[in-house]
Amino acid sequence: MNNPLTEIESRTIDFLRPLLALMVVGLHVRPYYSDGTEMFASGLYDASVIMIFRILFSLAVPAFFLISGYLFFKDLENWDTTVWKGKIRKRANTLLCPYILWNIIAFLGFIITRKAGQIIKGNNPVDLISLLNERGWIRIFWDRCLYGVIHPARTNLFGIAVGAGTPMNEPTWFIRDLMVVIMFTPLIHFLVRKTGRLFILITGILFCMDLWIPIPGFSAKSFFLFSMGAWFSINSRDMLDCFKQFALPAYILSLLLLFAASVSFNCNEFVYDISSRLFIIAGVPALFCAVSSALSGKEHIKPTKGTKLVNSSFFVYLIHTVLITDVIHWFLSYIPVSDKSIFQFTMLVINTILVYLLCHCIYLFLKRYLPGVLALLTGNRTIPKKS
Repeated sequence: MNNPLTEIESRTIDFLRPLLALMVVGLHVRPYYSDGTEMFASGLYDASVIMIFRILFSLAVPAFFLISGYLFFKDLENWDTTVWKGKIRKRANTLLCPYILWNIIAFLGFIITRKAGQIIKGNNPVDLISLLNERGWIRIFWDRCLYGVIHPARTNLFGIAVGAGTPMNEPTWFIRDLMVVIMFTPLIHFLVRKTGRLFILITGILFCMDLWIPIPGFSAKSFFLFSMGAWFSINSRDMLDCFKQFALPAYILSLLLLFAASVSFNCNEFVYDISSRLFIIAGVPALFCAVSSALSGKEHIKPTKGTKLVNSSFFVYLIHTVLITDVIHWFLSYIPVSDKSIFQFTMLVINTILVYLLCHCIYLFLKRYLPGVLALLTGNRTIPKKS
């Protein structure tokens, strides 16, 4: 299992990190002129929003899970309880601490916006206890609710209730689910060793059917993608080389499933659920292949040239929904409206880029003037070459 990252693997993952963070930002940017209820509801704008910002960008978090599983078992001399405990201690610093801090920050942002809104409307500001009751007190760290009710409720293809709800800082559901998966890594390692591809196949089928433990934090998506990445490392396989063997079928299948998921969005729930999940299975390897192919033969492009973007990606992921997305949206909403689809789509792209750049600038400011605060907020992260 002692198989360090190859240069092309390292460069691909480093270039993917900011790209995936940008895609996550795009998922949380609100459309301006339509909610994109159906593929062709309002012409090209709805089609582009659904296909790119709702479906294509949904590859980001699954790709993060895959990378996490791949790096977790990468370059290990052996696997035992001591190694596992060491990795858990490290994750307490790099995942748990930022997770707690950013959900506190998100709740503080929620308090500020709620109180400011009440003052602007001339009402008496709501008190802190009422806000805590509204969001479920300690549940803001796991599956924040609204007066005890998780909204929206979610069921799978069989009508079975599925664990729903996100922490106060919504994007941190990825960290929550990742921490849960990591607690089960001894079991994942055992099953990968004993059953090989069968375990990945079973978890993949369960992911497609959305059948899993119905508790927030336990998601079929996280277990499947993390385990898939783990399979490559545990079996000393080069993940990129394996993906490249099926690059062309992955590209073709991804495009077909992207179209199927986009057309069925809010029209046919069954087709959408199946096609969108199959799109993730085909699309994540296709994304890795596309980035790797773009970097192939360009050894002069070193990760160090984009180190700041690579380093800030985790920070951008954590901060972008804390007031910043709403502030940029409010600012751009004052630009005169055009009913042309190309203008509407351009505004959405500009919004996404501005949110990312503002988050990145905050990162650079903290790095230069408050490095201790930045280290606390990001769990002392640098660019990990192995994990």
